[in-house]
Formats: sequence, C-alpha cells, structure tokens
Amino acid sequence: MTELQPLPRGLDDIDAAFMTQVLRRSGVISQTNEVVSQVEAGVGMTAGYFSSIKKVRCAYRDPTDAPTQFVAKAWPSLELASKDSIAGMFIKDIKGYQVAKDRFYPRPTVHLAAYDAVENRFALIMEDANAYAEHKAHERELTFDEVMRMIPGLVDVAVAWEGADQGAKAAELAEMGVGLWTAPENIGGLKAAMQGGALFWDAITARTDSSLITGEPWPQRFGVPDFTRMMTTRLDGFFAAARPENGATCTLAHGDLRGDNIFFCNDSQEYPHGWLCIDYQLMFRGPVPTDLANLMTSGSVLPEVYAAESQAKIQRSFYEQFMARTRRYPDYTFERFADEYRMMSTLQFVYFVGYGAAIVQAGAFNNDMGLRVELGGKGATVADLPPEEIRQRMWWKKALANFAESFSALGLAERLRALPEDLDGLGPWVELPEHLH
Repeated sequence: MTELQPLPRGLDDIDAAFMTQVLRRSGVISQTNEVVSQVEAGVGMTAGYFSSIKKVRCAYRDPTDAPTQFVAKAWPSLELASKDSIAGMFIKDIKGYQVAKDRFYPRPTVHLAAYDAVENRFALIMEDANAYAEHKAHERELTFDEVMRMIPGLVDVAVAWEGADQGAKAAELAEMGVGLWTAPENIGGLKAAMQGGALFWDAITARTDSSLITGEPWPQRFGVPDFTRMMTTRLDGFFAAARPENGATCTLAHGDLRGDNIFFCNDSQEYPHGWLCIDYQLMFRGPVPTDLANLMTSGSVLPEVYAAESQAKIQRSFYEQFMARTRRYPDYTFERFADEYRMMSTLQFVYFVGYGAAIVQAGAFNNDMGLRVELGGKGATVADLPPEEIRQRMWWKKALANFAESFSALGLAERLRALPEDLDGLGPWVELPEHLH
C-alpha cells in the first residue's frame, strides 16, 4: 500500500500529488495511475466553521471509471475556537468515519481520515455526495415529508447508543472524545464563549431595521430585553434536567444536524433510508430527542415544518418509533421527551452566540465580515458584501426566524425567567462599542 507523505497543514497542501497518494492508497486508482490536474471549488460560508473545505474534481492520466469528485477538509483558515478545541473537534470528525456503519449515521465513503495531533495536521478526503445525492443546503430547506423520512434513521442511532452515559458505550464514546453535553467543561466553555457574543446578538435581534429579523424584534416577541444574555447567565440551570444523573435519557448526538450537512438520495442497499449526513466534529452524548430538536431549529426546515402543529406531529412520530424499539428507557414518557426536546432545541442558538462571537466582534470592532451591516457603524449594506457572506446571512435570517418561532411556541423565555441567574465562571462581558449604544 502506498505510504502517505506528511498530512496537510491546510487546503493548499491537498494538491494533485497528494490526491494521487490518497486515491492509490484507498484503491480508487491503480498504483501506476495518477491525478494530473484538479479543478477546485469552495463550499460556501455556512459550511466549514471548524475546518476549511473544498471540492475537488480530479483528472487522471490513464482512462479509468474511478470517481472523479471528492471533498477535502483540513485545518480552518478562520479559528472560531481555541486550537485545542478545534483539534478535538477534528479528531471526533475523523473517528466518526471509523465507527461501524450499522451503529452510526449514514455517511459518504471516506478515502482518508487521518491526523497527526503532534504536528497539528488533519485531513479528510471523501466522495462528493453531490455526485449522486441532493445537498439540502440552506437554499433548499427540508419539507415535512423529508423530515419524516429522516426519522427512522435518527431512531436507529438513538437506539444503538441509548444508555451511553454508562458502561461499554460510554467508554467507547469517551475514547473518541465524545463527551456529555452537560459535562462541566462543555457547559462552562459554552457559557464563557457566549459572553463574547451575547450582547451583540441582543443588539441585532432588537433592531427594527435589520434584514436578518423577520417579524417582531425579540424584546417585543419574548417580553424581555436581553433574551441572549439571560440564556447565558442561566445555562447551567437550564440544562440541569438534561443530566443523566437527574434522570435524563442519553444517546449519541450528531451535534450539528442542519441542511449543509444533509443529503437526500435514492433508497439503496448503501442508503436504505434515502439520506446521509456529514461533519461529526460536534458530536456529544445528550438526550434522545437532541438530533431531531437540533434539525427542527436549525434554519434548515421550511417555516410550515417548524410551525407548532407540524413540530408536534414530527415529535410524536419520533417518540412512537423510539418507544417501539427502546430497551433502555421503557418508562420514558412523552412529557419527559417533550421537555428534553425543548432544552435541546436551543443547541444551534447557543452555537450562534458562543462560536459566532468572533464573527460578531469582527463586525462591531473591525467593520469586517457579514455582520458589519448591523454592527460596523460605517454604513455598510448587504450590497457591499461578497457572495459568500450574503449566503451566510441568508442562513442566519432563516435560522433567526426559526429560533423566534420555535422558542416562542416552546415557552423558552418563560422557562428562563423562572430560573435563577448564575454568574459562576463568568468574567467580564465583551461590551458593545460606543457606536452601538
């Protein structure tokens, strides 16, 4: 088998010579064939927050029926978290592609999943699912029928890993770096990260002149002036009921189940449910409804799908299919399921605030990136933005509308108001610059 040269430090290192090594090693091309050139394309700003990604179309020297379309991932050009955190996410992503298929999410074929943590080199090379499947990017939100089509596969994973807070399942996932959502280091880290973005998102969602806000500004909609700050200071108490030691269910969660990570294809032996997903960097162990709740509040489903009546039907379908197969939670009530769903519906919003802190601060302090329109204070408009930032804003607008509708229906503001404020572990807030006061 061909030995690989050093793994890439970034996307530029994944060139024709490197692809030749990878594809020879995985048996895609013969040991005498090679990639003579490749055409590259980006994937847009709503993908690749914790890695840099490009699409690669390879041309071979010798005629072959080998696939030509691939996706390559390497270290991110913009670091939205600490290097250690990004490395941990990348390792989880790589190990996710190594789990047995019958115990995991349906996924594309991977030709290289490797890392050298000492040298800070990480690489994933996989088939481009766009070659045979429809990418449910944020321009193409999921319909009600598509969400229902995903439920059996999501239940498969939930059942396969139920009870993952203890025993062999817990040990296996811990070895992969997949921790509990409610672990103090996770909640504490998110809480601290949210301090960097909370005041900015409160400022954005309170505006009446932003194209990102659909309907009423959040202070009027939720009846509180600082929903995001309130969420930040009550994070521990809000997720207390998601702790296994407090009676919560526990299974594997994808952690970032949204349109840019989902593909639909024809039913086949390889993909019996007719869909697949990618990007396992944010996997964790959490309550059974986590993946469903995340998907339904990700800005990736149509408004008529996240409307309260449709959400109720979708929740009930998942619950009934899970209860027909569970062995670990035979006494799991729908009321408990609905409460866990409500908690985990905030997942994507927490990421927006915490992991997006670098983006809001770039807009506010440097008049840079997609939020300089609202935060830059120098008159930038959407027309001034490059296409990738416009696409990013398109997702933000859909997600914020999704959050507002779902959080209102789920009564999250009332739930947060009833919790005591907890400032433990918080330092100084990153304050708004003068021009935003």
